[in-house]
Amino acid sequence: MKKYLLIGFLTLAMLAMVFSNAPFKIYTELIGRSQFYDEEGTLTGSSVEIVREIQKRVGDDTEIEPLPWSRAYNLLQSEDNIILFSTTLTEERRPMFQWVGPIFSQAWVFYVKKGSGVEINSMEDAKKLEKIGTYLNDARELYLKSLGFENLDSAVDESNNIKKLDVGRVDAVISSPDNFVASCKKAGIEVNNFEEAYLVSEQELYITFSKNFDKTIVAEWQEALKSMYEDGTFEEIYLKWYPNARLPTYKVVE
Repeated sequence: MKKYLLIGFLTLAMLAMVFSNAPFKIYTELIGRSQFYDEEGTLTGSSVEIVREIQKRVGDDTEIEPLPWSRAYNLLQSEDNIILFSTTLTEERRPMFQWVGPIFSQAWVFYVKKGSGVEINSMEDAKKLEKIGTYLNDARELYLKSLGFENLDSAVDESNNIKKLDVGRVDAVISSPDNFVASCKKAGIEVNNFEEAYLVSEQELYITFSKNFDKTIVAEWQEALKSMYEDGTFEEIYLKWYPNARLPTYKVVE
């Protein structure tokens, strides 16, 4: 009997080792200066550089794979070994994942077409618009839904929102400055065709880990990022991409 118990114990121990060392996936979306392909076809950007520096410090060489946001976000919710960046921290999302960061900060802004006559001076004004272009499963879209907005026109690609705004199919678009410029470029439309109408809020973005991700690995990544803040590496990388930006403040999300 003891022999079988020993065998069973060893089997469980081996399985635990296998699962604790199970490979994980690192996903990101392509957007703005935080995550993009340069002219040579190399994945780069502020957040990519930060994540790769963390990987170097913890001894990880997992490849970063770009995916459309909605698909990557769904995988983060449905699978146990997923890392996704950059993800906006909201109260709704806080208990859903594990968080390391922040690695980026951005404004949420309503944009309108110049000369359209659309004015937004409050969130109530925005609720009265016929249509607002949003990005599918994006934190900004989810935030507006949480406030009871029923006039949202969701798109799987932010550049589609720009095209709709340019021809008047939506009255406004909610985005962030860096994302908006990148989306205009992708759509082939001059960013000067539009203007900021209303600042919604300022938000911080993080590296997110699946709810059941190995907490030991998450702690290693958190400690590596902390050391980057402390030794000046984070500031060096961040200000290289955003010279006049306000630096995010390191914090631990419980």
